[in-house]
Amino acid sequence: MGESMVTQEFSKLYYRTANCLTSDIIADFAPVSRIVGVDTSAGLGTVFTAMGTRFDMQYVAKEAFMATDSYESDTRSIDDTPVNEIMRYVRHEIIEGDMVPEAYKPIVEAAKTGSCIYNQYKETKSGNEDADILFLISPAAPDAAKTAEQFSIVSKTIEKSVYCTNQYKDCGYLALQMGLFDEATKQINLLKKQMQQYNVVVTDDSYILDALLVLAPEMAEKIRFIDEFVMEYKNTLKLSENETIMLHQSGVIERLYPEKSVDYKELFASAKIVTPARCGYDVTDSGLAGGLGLAVPENLMAISGRRMADLMKEEHDVIITPCAYEAVGLNCAEKEKVITLLDYICK
Repeated sequence: MGESMVTQEFSKLYYRTANCLTSDIIADFAPVSRIVGVDTSAGLGTVFTAMGTRFDMQYVAKEAFMATDSYESDTRSIDDTPVNEIMRYVRHEIIEGDMVPEAYKPIVEAAKTGSCIYNQYKETKSGNEDADILFLISPAAPDAAKTAEQFSIVSKTIEKSVYCTNQYKDCGYLALQMGLFDEATKQINLLKKQMQQYNVVVTDDSYILDALLVLAPEMAEKIRFIDEFVMEYKNTLKLSENETIMLHQSGVIERLYPEKSVDYKELFASAKIVTPARCGYDVTDSGLAGGLGLAVPENLMAISGRRMADLMKEEHDVIITPCAYEAVGLNCAEKEKVITLLDYICK
């Protein structure tokens, strides 16, 4: 983060953030008050005091690491307060001050070392490295080999060669969210050389996409999210379906990269596309939060359960999401099965 934010502007940003985090408008969605889906904040209390003094960060350590995508707080801020940026700064200060809550220590260590936090993770490589496309599989994918096989089918249909792998894990996303910029840069540098040799780099993980666009902006022209890539070849892939599709969008895409947002009514011309009340810029995420949600499973279950209730409310034939990571988070609720876009077009 820049010098202007941390020192020159922090006091102003702090007051705006503290008010945002404790407002009735967003209290149920803010990292400070979202505990098992219930607002437990008490006005301008300990969070306000600790952030204001700038040296009592231990009082907001739990809140800073709480399982939520802080961009939801940004969405509900009436004066465009960069809540996510502030909370990332607070997490960094907590790490630097050795005040990380016990539950989050393994995740912080993983972010520092570039290791994977998902128990099911198994390094997967498929295809020839000398290919047209590099496909970066989500490290949260329950079956990376199956994902590689599915994308290989897609690439074969459009007559392109592909190399699929999850060896770069989250490509530095968690390190970014911890404010560990040196560690994130080291992680992405391992990938940059390989990215250069491909015409296109595709991922089914919106958090990986975010990391790539932040850490390798010089390669933005060749980076695609899965649905953006599929849209480009929709006629070749013959995607029309006579079904009612409930769509769970990616909050990362809708809020941070709206220019990459795909019109699913165009993508599936013969289908009926429905979205829940919270969609687009206001979309609610699954609670997995780039990995932070794993530390407190009861929070993850409550958040994903609430989102699934939204998605199941209207009549539909199938629930899909373009983001493999979000599918994993939503399926933690153990309600109706959410499938990925890749699952859907390969069924």
